[in-house]
Amino acid sequence: MAVNFIARKCACGGKLEFDSQKRIWICKYCGTIVEREATFNKVQVDGIEGINDVVRQTLMDVAYNKMDNASHNLEDCERKNHKHVGTLLGHISYNLSMISFAKSQDEVRGHLDKVKVYAKRFQTEFPVIAEDEINLYEAFGEGVADIYANLLVVFDTLNDSSRIEYISSKLHTEEIFSEYANKNLLKVALKRKNFAIVEGVVNNTSYIDKKYSLQEILMNYPIQEKKIAIVDKLFSAQIAEALGKRFFEQYFGNSADSIEMKIKIISKLSATNLRCNAESIVKAIHHQMDSYEHSKDVFSALYEAKVSDQETEALLVFCLMVNKEYYVLKAFLDALSEKSAFVQLSSRAVISFLDSSSLEASQKKDIVSKMFEFEIDAKSKDTIYNYYLNNNSDNKDVRFAILKVLLAEGCPISNGTVKNYVVKTSKDEENKINIINLIFETGINKTYLGDLLSEYLMSECDEKSIKDEITELLINVGFKIDSNVFTQYIVNSSDAIDTKIVKIKKLMQNGTQVKADCLESYILSVGKTNVFSGELFNLLSKNTFTISTNVYSKFLLECSDTDKVRHSSKILSSITSDMNSSHVNFTHAGNSLTGNVLQAYVLNANDSYDVVKAIVSEMIGYRIKLNSEITVGGSVIKFKRYVADNKASLTPLALQICEENRMFSLF
Repeated sequence: MAVNFIARKCACGGKLEFDSQKRIWICKYCGTIVEREATFNKVQVDGIEGINDVVRQTLMDVAYNKMDNASHNLEDCERKNHKHVGTLLGHISYNLSMISFAKSQDEVRGHLDKVKVYAKRFQTEFPVIAEDEINLYEAFGEGVADIYANLLVVFDTLNDSSRIEYISSKLHTEEIFSEYANKNLLKVALKRKNFAIVEGVVNNTSYIDKKYSLQEILMNYPIQEKKIAIVDKLFSAQIAEALGKRFFEQYFGNSADSIEMKIKIISKLSATNLRCNAESIVKAIHHQMDSYEHSKDVFSALYEAKVSDQETEALLVFCLMVNKEYYVLKAFLDALSEKSAFVQLSSRAVISFLDSSSLEASQKKDIVSKMFEFEIDAKSKDTIYNYYLNNNSDNKDVRFAILKVLLAEGCPISNGTVKNYVVKTSKDEENKINIINLIFETGINKTYLGDLLSEYLMSECDEKSIKDEITELLINVGFKIDSNVFTQYIVNSSDAIDTKIVKIKKLMQNGTQVKADCLESYILSVGKTNVFSGELFNLLSKNTFTISTNVYSKFLLECSDTDKVRHSSKILSSITSDMNSSHVNFTHAGNSLTGNVLQAYVLNANDSYDVVKAIVSEMIGYRIKLNSEITVGGSVIKFKRYVADNKASLTPLALQICEENRMFSLF
């Protein structure tokens, strides 16, 4: 027997809501309880099911995805009462479900058109929940949660909020045993943000499609504090692997989840055989890596699983070139270290960081220290040293701080790198000497640096004050110089004589060879770049030397030497050529003369009488002739004749020496 109920209207005119358990109507406005009257209609008793039962079975078949059975029962609904509310609901529910099974676009359009037709009829004929519809739902009885789940999908499609509210009140998610119904219900609940239903569906783990559910929860469930517990119920290696790495890479890029949630997912994936690309993950979430802690947790989670060397290198490049935050790079290197991940850093990666980073000196220093904890071969390290020492454009104080890290004891810096820096680089200014000290403290074998000091002395890369300091340093640590450079230093250096002598002594102690013509070159420089120094003469004359007659003449006539007699004697003893025939050019009393060195000295000497007398006597002792021929303005005459003709022009000293040597006598 079918039962129809006719509701009395509330006296206040408010909307009545039916309480199926108490079987009463309650006014939503004033709370008045309104009894309902039952009228009993005669039903068929010929063994044919009532329309409500057939509708119930139709909707149950749809809920369990038994579409063939649903189709047959829907035909029965049509025969019994094609205008019945349940028949319309059956058609809408069936065709909605069939859309997902369509094999062509034509089939999709066909089912969609039917949904539209039946939906229009339903909305026209049953605009609100009426008595017949309530009777239908009550006739379903217990154990029909699957039907209500399916009906929620129907009413969501129709955007019928009042029916959604009503059906939701009757739904018990724990009683849904259809995986298909739960799948559809989950989608609607997430769309409607009815998270109580979402959680109820997920809790019913034995009767849900876990793969689909995990996918929907990850992408669409927003409540972060509950989400991980829900994911824990759904997640397994098998389910994750079924979803595939492409889904998870999209999740990291598209999900609005918190960084904490994504870190947990990364960690969970590490226990599967699914290998998402580490670089893709970091690129997707780097904008959320807003602190050292978050960044460290991301990298640590990634390295719970095997990460290829290529991915590690790609991550390093990404951190260096894209996400240049100090804490991100620090977190990455710390995670690698803690996870004992193998990474061989290339010189290019380190140079890129050193050259492009705008970090503070302390931060840059910290990162470089961490980089050098990893595997870097000796050749690559030297490439780094060479580049940073000679090409990097950091502020000199930043450079010094970084070089303190790079130039550690035992570092494999090459001789070529050191030479390039010392001889060619001036960017460190006053810090340069400290950096050279750092280089030497590494333990580099200075023996193989060869002519470093020679090359540095010949270079023009540093200003004088800096160059003087560095030169002194190099000398003090034992460098010698090339003999030609040694001569050039003596001749051309603007060092004070005392400084020069100290350096020369050390250079000679270091093994610098003194060329035979070095003393001669020094004498020639007197009056041009140097003032004569007897001490320097003594230093240079300790070695074998050669001096020409012309240079000897210059020494005698131009060098103010307090020890001239002794020095002259030393020079005389070294000259092997015939000084009588070795003529020098000189002037006297406005005349251009050519004669021997003795004649030139007697006429132009400006030393004291005792010095001149001693030197002249020694030269005569060496058989140098005073009264030999001289050339005066192209004419050749005897020296006696010249001094006699120019007696008035002789200095008192020259006159005295000439008299003592009988230049005015006839014989």
